[in-house]
Formats: sequence, C-alpha cells, structure tokens
Amino acid sequence: MPRVAATPRTLDPASTRGRRGRGRKPPARQDRLSQRDLFIRRVKKSLKPGLWVFGILAVLIVVGELLRGLSSAPAPQSTSAPAAAAPRWGLASLAADLGLRLHKVEILGAQTTNPDLLRQAIGVKPGMPIFGISLAAVQARVAQLGPVKSAIVERVLPGTLIVRVVERDAYAIWQTVSNGKTVFVVLDRQGDIIAGQDAAQAKRREPNLLLLSGAGAPANAAQLLSALKTVPAVRARVVAAQWVDGLRWNLVLKDQAVVKLPSADMEAALNQLAQLQNSMQLLDRPVEVIDLRQPGRLVVRPYPAAQKKPEERR
Repeated sequence: MPRVAATPRTLDPASTRGRRGRGRKPPARQDRLSQRDLFIRRVKKSLKPGLWVFGILAVLIVVGELLRGLSSAPAPQSTSAPAAAAPRWGLASLAADLGLRLHKVEILGAQTTNPDLLRQAIGVKPGMPIFGISLAAVQARVAQLGPVKSAIVERVLPGTLIVRVVERDAYAIWQTVSNGKTVFVVLDRQGDIIAGQDAAQAKRREPNLLLLSGAGAPANAAQLLSALKTVPAVRARVVAAQWVDGLRWNLVLKDQAVVKLPSADMEAALNQLAQLQNSMQLLDRPVEVIDLRQPGRLVVRPYPAAQKKPEERR
C-alpha cells in the first residue's frame, strides 16, 4: 500500500503563548488618573518648595520684629541706673528664664574716656535680661560723653554686650581763664572743647600737642595747625601759639623765641620762615623775636649781647 505522508502540524502562536503563561497571573490593570486629579497632584507637588520658603521667611520676619521691638523698648527710669530696672516686656523675662541674661560687657576703643563715667553711662548690671536692654538708649548715653565721637552697641547672645567707642582726637590744648582761674582744656580738630578730658594726661599721651592761648584761639586753631603741617622744620620747634588781638598768631619756639606772623597770608610767611631755616638755620640762632608781619620784610631782633638765650643760662 502506498504510504500516506504525514501532514506537519502547525502550532498556533496564541495557543503557544497560552501554554507558556499558564503559571503566571496577568498583571493587575491600573486605573488611569483623570485630568483633574493629575492637575491637582502637580499643583501640590509644585507648591511644596514654595510653602517651605514662605514659612521660613515668615518665621524670620516674626523673629526680626520681635528682636527689634525688644531692642527699642524704652528702659524703665531709675534713680540709680537708667537701664538697671527689670524690663517691662514679658518676653524679655521669658528669654531670661531660658538663660539669656547679661554676663559680660566688653568696651572697645575707649582710651581716654573716664572708665567710671563710661560704666555709669552704659548703665547695665550682670544678670539683667539680655533682651531687656535698650541698645539705642545705651548708645545715646555713651555718645553724650565728652571724649566720645560716636558709639555702637551690639548684643551677642547668649549674654554679652559689646560697646564700641570712637573717641574724638585731641588736636591742641587751650589755656584760658574760668572763674578767675587759669584752666587747660583739650580741643578737637574743629576747635570744640572735649569735656571730661584731662589736659595733663592728654599732653603726656601726645607730647606734640600745641598749647594755645588767647580769646578766640580755638576757632582759629585749625587754620594754623594745617599751615604748620606744611612746614615740618618750623612745626618741630613750635611749642605754643598765642592769638593776638583777634587778628593773628604769635608762635613761641622751644628756646622761647617769638615769631610774629601777619594777619593775612600766614601760609606765605611760614614758607618764608622755612626757607630761612633751610638756608641759614635762623630758628637755631640766638634771636629773641622774628617779625614777619610786614609782607616782603623780615625783622630779626637778637638777644642783647649781655643776655644769653634761656637754654644757655642753665
């Protein structure tokens, strides 16, 4: 019998996939979010960083306003110490209960100011609530002291108060008369008296301070001292200056010689004197008076032959 060829069987791919995946569970079908839900989720996600930043800024603003209010709160008046009484604001006391009390006061830059007057002006005591101290009030009291030009007061937590003082520079010493007595006061660059400054101590600190005399000398001192700076050879020998008749200056040198300056064009006269010193050492010669009051004319009066210079008498 003839053989019948077997027809090859073809497998259905779908049936094959069915056999292979019989042991696995089909994945769960996920529901797609609606457009509204997706929009809300995106908005919430984008708002999170902004909310954090907004919250931090709000906290900083509240804390800043709190500290500013505590700093500017008026200090209670007291007969012993203006700022030594307990603060009125309860928040300062609350902060003090948490350990924020004054433990130390640092004073920087005060070289000539009286320490007792400075401490009295600061007016604080250890143990006070650190936030109960009015920085503006302390600064105002310190700035009122004579030698103080300006002051800055800082609060450093947990318990330090820093007072930075800028003092007025001593520019000259003025000899004047008060209540029938001769007194010496310290002047600043503007010719104003530095109250509370001891003239003797200022002279010891700065031996080159010029001694001025005569009514109206402080108001005209700045021009003289500026002119003397331009002629160092002359300035090195000047120890005092007298304002004469409200018009001009007389300079007193170390050897007690007197230089009479003109009322006008004082700078030209000083330059002429400096040239004479360089050319012939006029200021080192035994002269009693050097008169420069007349423009273009120099009058020199030497010591009499029988009279020696003061330094030669010793």
